[in-house]
Amino acid sequence: MLLFWGCDPETTPWGWSGQQSSRLCYFWSEIGVKSVYVCPDLNYGAAVHADKWIPIKPNTDAAMQLAIAYTWITEGLYDKEYVETHTYGFEEFEKYVMGTDDGIPKTPKWAAEACGVPSRTIKALARQWAKKATSIAHGNGGGYIRSSYSHEPARLEVLLLGMQGLGKPGRNQIKMIEWGLSA
Repeated sequence: MLLFWGCDPETTPWGWSGQQSSRLCYFWSEIGVKSVYVCPDLNYGAAVHADKWIPIKPNTDAAMQLAIAYTWITEGLYDKEYVETHTYGFEEFEKYVMGTDDGIPKTPKWAAEACGVPSRTIKALARQWAKKATSIAHGNGGGYIRSSYSHEPARLEVLLLGMQGLGKPGRNQIKMIEWGLSA
């Protein structure tokens, strides 16, 4: 599964990389890779390629990401061995997600009030992500990386990728459209 978080690989790249991102998205669809778009607007990429579009209030991605982590922790859906051997400080992150430190568990219900995404959708995404090898795709990020406190979803994304075994087959971060290159 590809999770397009805050990007539009169709209209954004035309100024400097042409149709490469578009062609890649069509290829992934043709070979059966599911695409989920999380973005406030039904941008052209989401309209054309999304198997699922999840509209989210602008600049509230961190709440949804924390709720995904909460679901994985409470349901045991993360790669415990990878976290144990490849991460540092997970215990502190877990305390924050579970509300041990501030008394506010970062539940899907809690996140739904902030981000406008129903808790059932957050849980379903968390479970699908844990079940399928999932990579996150970016195309210059849009508001996801260009707003106040945008470091929060960026840092949380890395934590979520780590919880699912970053670098294992299909569990990566994809940067599209930069000068016609994909990495």
